[in-house]
Amino acid sequence: MKKNPVIFFFLVIVMSFLSFPKPLHTCVGRLLVIAVSDSADQALMGQMLSLLINERTGTTVDIIQPGDINKCHEAVLKGKANIYISYIGVGQAATGGSGKVDDPQKVYTLVSQGYLDQFGMVWLKPFGFEGPVSLAGGGKGSVASLAAPVTTKDVLRKFPVLDRVINKLGGRIDNVAVAELTKKTNNNDIKAVVKEFLKDQKLI
Repeated sequence: MKKNPVIFFFLVIVMSFLSFPKPLHTCVGRLLVIAVSDSADQALMGQMLSLLINERTGTTVDIIQPGDINKCHEAVLKGKANIYISYIGVGQAATGGSGKVDDPQKVYTLVSQGYLDQFGMVWLKPFGFEGPVSLAGGGKGSVASLAAPVTTKDVLRKFPVLDRVINKLGGRIDNVAVAELTKKTNNNDIKAVVKEFLKDQKLI
């Protein structure tokens, strides 16, 4: 049976359209709020997350500063924010542990499960550095532990690519990188510093 060239061409066009992958920008036109405390690393990583999320998904991102980490945690629980940055030592103390971190990977696993069970919260991949980092640029301090972004299951349902985007920062920013970036922000706009880093890392 001879094929009708017009019908064949139409079918090829339809099949090609259906085979296109879904775009990553599934969050365009939506608003995401990041809560940060007043330490140097929080200001830096808040901007880092904001720019990365906006560039990769088209989502509008606001940054708020409700107070300390506990208030950032509460802001996310109450829906006033969607993401905050915490530390595994802080997380361990909040779930009944000592707050002392001898085995970071083990503590991270326990904290992740504890937050999921108690708060419906999800710990994403640690950035790689320990904090909080003093605004004065001092040492990391005796209570410093791995920093990681924290969100909720509900937020991840509403923003389906968010975890994949944020986890691209996992393990990329160690203590040396944070110190260098923080130093650069003393004489340069923090957004420009963050953008340069993300471009160097080929993340945007």
